[in-house]
Amino acid sequence: MALIEYQTVLGRMLREQKSETQLRGVSLNERESRYFEKLRETAEFRFYASVQRSWCIARAAKSASLTLSLLPPEKRERLLDEWVDSGAGASSFHGVESELFLDFIGNHLTDPSHELTVCQFERATLRANNGANHFVSPDVSALQDPACLLRRGRDAELVRFYTDLDHLPNAVQNHEPLPDEPIMLVLFSPGLPRLCTEPSHEEVSVWEALAIPASVRTLLDQHSLTTLQELLSHGAIEYTD
Repeated sequence: MALIEYQTVLGRMLREQKSETQLRGVSLNERESRYFEKLRETAEFRFYASVQRSWCIARAAKSASLTLSLLPPEKRERLLDEWVDSGAGASSFHGVESELFLDFIGNHLTDPSHELTVCQFERATLRANNGANHFVSPDVSALQDPACLLRRGRDAELVRFYTDLDHLPNAVQNHEPLPDEPIMLVLFSPGLPRLCTEPSHEEVSVWEALAIPASVRTLLDQHSLTTLQELLSHGAIEYTD
């Protein structure tokens, strides 16, 4: 068995402790397979695995602390267990994995709901803040080309609030029903001075129109060039690659 295969299997055994496919893509003979089976049951390996799991859970919990703090304990623990059991929680790219974990949580929440609003708010703040570290306002002159394609900014998000932020924890804990319409919309993007703003009706309309990429020609049928320039300048929308 090559050293790289040994390291691969050992890493998977630590990261994916409940997986049944830890030996995928690795060629092991019968003796080597028995070795890993016996290793899994040793007190030393179980200790290291428990430390690894505890570290991954703590890291994930910290990355989504606001959202998790508002969920019932049993649901919080189940989401953390499922996330770590999938092999996640140990990436070196903490910011990226934090976003992925919030995506994962959001997929397990009712849409719409106060809990989902909190999750989206936390993810949008994280995403815009991470994006601000490398954001450079683009040249808007390309908007003069009618065929130029635009999309929603990768580090931007529109969050719909059904109650004010200060009251959100109480709304979650008291299971308050949602009104028919959100009371406020907040647009997060990396180029804004405070990372967020309350968008105009037209800005929201552009955001919704870009659920799929669209050309400048198509967008200008209903929206102004000034609005496109403003959204592009702070990263709410961006050119396609």
